Amino acid sequence: AVESSAAARLAGERVVEYLSRSGFLYLTNTPISPKTILRTLEWSHWLFELPPSEKQGLSGIGTGGGEYQTYYRYAHEGGDHDNIEAFNICNDDAQSTSELRSDYYRLAGFETSWIPPGRSNAWPSSPKGEEFRGFVRAYWHQCETLTAVLFYIVEAAAGLPKGTLSAAHSKSDHTLEIKKYHALPAEFCGEIRISEHADLSTMTLLIQDAVGGLEIKDRNNGGWISVPAREDAVLVNSGNFLQDWSSGTLLSTPHRVAATPDIAGDRISCVFFATPDWDARVRSSGEGPGIEEYLAGDKIPA
Repeated sequence: AVESSAAARLAGERVVEYLSRSGFLYLTNTPISPKTILRTLEWSHWLFELPPSEKQGLSGIGTGGGEYQTYYRYAHEGGDHDNIEAFNICNDDAQSTSELRSDYYRLAGFETSWIPPGRSNAWPSSPKGEEFRGFVRAYWHQCETLTAVLFYIVEAAAGLPKGTLSAAHSKSDHTLEIKKYHALPAEFCGEIRISEHADLSTMTLLIQDAVGGLEIKDRNNGGWISVPAREDAVLVNSGNFLQDWSSGTLLSTPHRVAATPDIAGDRISCVFFATPDWDARVRSSGEGPGIEEYLAGDKIPA
């Protein structure tokens, strides 16, 4: 817990040290306790064990009549044999994402006909569906609280004006993505399941089960470093927006997901992407070459 300005400065310096070296760090003693991590993974397994017909029916209605899938299943880079299921959740306190993004569309000069449909969440209708929703909402807010603390302690240490990050995330237009990577036969061990990428977020919070598979790029030699799961910790990484705000001081490090041996079983991951309000202005602060100022929504796919 950060209980004083001195403690905040010290914590911020440590976080910035790791994010500026590798872009990743483990955090313990956070609002997301080991018990919460375990329960989140257990609820994720429950979700993906629902009947296919119920999962496939989890679609949301967008503002203006557009539809999207809260749940979807697909084959990724690994090929048709590589099945991944995902449950993608936006801010459940908002009626739809359109109310969170209306200021951006106005600033960006969108004609009404150009504005993409907003979205809301769809939830399982099974007897435990409401309990699942309540748990996920609580987990969402724990992630939101943790990122708010991280923004507060990082600002001073990274040379950002006080309140920069908190003000830019006031609408909580974040995303929580729960994924199940189905186990692959042993001959596919090491195959790339999610290709190299950097996160389009300010910060990302990850928990994953013991199967693992996450790898981060070594900036020194271009190799790949396996990132083991920890049942007592949340893995945090800085995303593209934080890298821009910090003039490149805090790194948005490329990472990927590789297949593990079949005996490891299915992989579950829960990823919280803390994303700026679409109308937030991203501008460089502190030392460094800097970037041209932009609205966050300019970089985010609709």
